[in-house]
Amino acid sequence: MSNIGVLMVTGVYHPEVSGAANQCRQLVRKLNEKVNFTVFTTTRDLNLKQRSEIDGVEVLRFRWKRGLGNYFINILKFVDIFLLRRQDFQIVHMHGFSLKSVLLLVLSKIFDKKVIIKMTSIGHDDPISITQQSFLIKNFFFKSDSYVGMSPRFVELYRKSQLESDRLHYIPNGVDIERFYSVEAKQKSALRDKLNLPRKMKLILFVGHFSKDKCPDILLKSWIGNVSERYPDTGIIFAGSTKTGNYEIDYKLVKHIRNLAQPYINKRIFFIEKSHKIENLYQASDFFVMPSVREGMPNALLEAMSSGMPVIVSRLEGVTDRIVTEGFNGLLVQPGDGDDLGRAIHRLLDDDDLKKSFSEKARETIIEKFSMKRVSNEYFALYRRLVTYT
Repeated sequence: MSNIGVLMVTGVYHPEVSGAANQCRQLVRKLNEKVNFTVFTTTRDLNLKQRSEIDGVEVLRFRWKRGLGNYFINILKFVDIFLLRRQDFQIVHMHGFSLKSVLLLVLSKIFDKKVIIKMTSIGHDDPISITQQSFLIKNFFFKSDSYVGMSPRFVELYRKSQLESDRLHYIPNGVDIERFYSVEAKQKSALRDKLNLPRKMKLILFVGHFSKDKCPDILLKSWIGNVSERYPDTGIIFAGSTKTGNYEIDYKLVKHIRNLAQPYINKRIFFIEKSHKIENLYQASDFFVMPSVREGMPNALLEAMSSGMPVIVSRLEGVTDRIVTEGFNGLLVQPGDGDDLGRAIHRLLDDDDLKKSFSEKARETIIEKFSMKRVSNEYFALYRRLVTYT
């Protein structure tokens, strides 16, 4: 074990789910023998303990209570947690940046901690979007020691800002290639039996929150209008929470989708709220569709490709088009265009050789560029660099 201590800060953490939390936990698990981690997170779930241990790492959960009357109480408790643990770490690694992050950054600077901000959401915490926010957020965002851009689009936006280039590090999200892998037909059938899914149906998989950015409604409408009648042996799995208090979920969208899907539910459309083994859903499905209009660096896409799935994804400049090469390891479609998505689905359904080729190339792409082993080594090098220059 090295003498490097890192406070990992994320909006939610396991068992609560988000893309940032997923990457944070993977990194903690990969580097746990080299780095002394503490996880600091927030929660609204009263059933989760304020202090617990996950994967051998201490997790501190802070309940940020709403309302003006709780504002100063929140701040005092927040400061108290930081002060009690401040000897345990030299680095504060923020997975995303928001108003709550400002207080943490102030404390970090007072106590001479190095700060890493991992930019997680284009249009929210990239440097150009930050300049459109309040003076407080903008001013303190620019005081970080290092910034991590997880896709080329973040790098591009960073370079348009006034920040020094030597503070930027391009480190993509990573995926556990030993967990996410393809299986043979016999095992796929067994998994479908286990998951109560039809054996012979060609299943399209969607993974993610039901939000306007993820656009599950675009997929559903495209399937109903362009695919379902022509291909009666097809169906969709929607994997993702629709019932929890997660701020990313759009409940009007959830209701709209369930109403549209009503004639097909549990016949050709399947909603899976929670899966502790999400890898089994990738392995049990035939291909993956991601119709998002905005992404930072989509974990679900990386997991699907690592699982050897043919993929159809929205063309998001500097993000998905740097992972998927059109016609080589998947298909790219215009964001928000259900007809274009429908044509891509037809293409995969009609061409088994293309599906097989995409499957092989997708897995190769992940192993070469996005394995968690490679990504974790890059973060460890960054931690060492920051501690060396403390």
